[in-house]
Amino acid sequence: MLAKTLAAWSSLSLVLLVLATVASLRAAESANLHHQNHSEASPILAEYDFEWQSPSGPDTFWVRQSGDGEVALSNAFRVSGARSLHISEVPGNRDFAEFLAYFRECREGTVFIQYYLLLTDPEQRFNFGLAGQEWFLNMEKNGHAIWLQTYDGVFRHLTGGENRDWQQLFAPRPFVWYFVDLVYHVDAGRYDLAIYEEGVEEAVIDLRGASSANGHAGSSVKYLSLIGDLEDAGRFDFFVDDLIIATDPAVLQLPFVAPGRRWTFVEMLPVEPRRELGDQERADLFRQAQRWLDELSDRADRAALDRLEAAADEAFLAGEIDLAEEVYKRLSEFDLRRARILLKLADIKHLRGDVEGERELREMFYGRLDYEEDTRGRTTRSAPDTAQRASSQV
Repeated sequence: MLAKTLAAWSSLSLVLLVLATVASLRAAESANLHHQNHSEASPILAEYDFEWQSPSGPDTFWVRQSGDGEVALSNAFRVSGARSLHISEVPGNRDFAEFLAYFRECREGTVFIQYYLLLTDPEQRFNFGLAGQEWFLNMEKNGHAIWLQTYDGVFRHLTGGENRDWQQLFAPRPFVWYFVDLVYHVDAGRYDLAIYEEGVEEAVIDLRGASSANGHAGSSVKYLSLIGDLEDAGRFDFFVDDLIIATDPAVLQLPFVAPGRRWTFVEMLPVEPRRELGDQERADLFRQAQRWLDELSDRADRAALDRLEAAADEAFLAGEIDLAEEVYKRLSEFDLRRARILLKLADIKHLRGDVEGERELREMFYGRLDYEEDTRGRTTRSAPDTAQRASSQV
């Protein structure tokens, strides 16, 4: 069973080829932070109340919508405000719906995660994953660190490192909010888990020092995943509210330069390392780029396309937006680089103030959280003072 599940989740790596490439410059972020002007450090890495349509992107989240599944903002059930996140799916379409949150990579210290979860049917599958650069289901260091799941009506977690196995925790009830309070100690490769049930003062589960799924001390994390059934064998329907990801010690982060991203796609997706050019050298390059563009044929080889894209990147970063846009539009006609070029065109749309155009291109890859209105809407509340009692106050 575990092997089948691993294969299903691993197939995501193909879908996320562009997203993995986008993350290639994250290591440079820390080196550049001291060159920026920032407000004081904050422990908050990401926070979602799911009230409004936040922008998707490589520094916020990715929404995976399947043919019959849905990831949407719903007013059917919520802990606070007017809406929560609703994730649903039906079996048999060889796909699944997912909310994938990105946050700054944590290689040391402590990571705090809190969220509320409501299951409409505990017999259905729910999967929560926390992973590093090596991705989910990879049990090497910097791979899959924490895996929580409902299975046959039981909430369980995968723990034990090399001798990993599923350990049952408790049997959740339907249509009840559960407050999940998770503390991951990166250096030790262990975590604490407390879960509170709505209306119940004591925690239904209070674990301390559980071994991570991959069992490696110092295993970094940077992705959080919420999905249902990996094996596409059953229906699932659950709600999540008030998700927060924080860290200790507090960190500085770059400001957002465009919706959903702290770097432009042009900076994140270079064809080759950028080198400093003098004014005359840059002017000569732009003249060459125009000539290369005029002479470009549909049978151009990779080298020709690379040098033209690199010239367009230089033009974009130098403020020559018209030239960059002209080149990107032509390069978008070549299938093998269409994805990366469309993301760079999203940067162009942003600079030109074309809000809808930028969003349309970005959401082609990162998805969108739409509103799902439901007249059955009702407000439920969490257990009294749950957040105040939680061990991982952030």
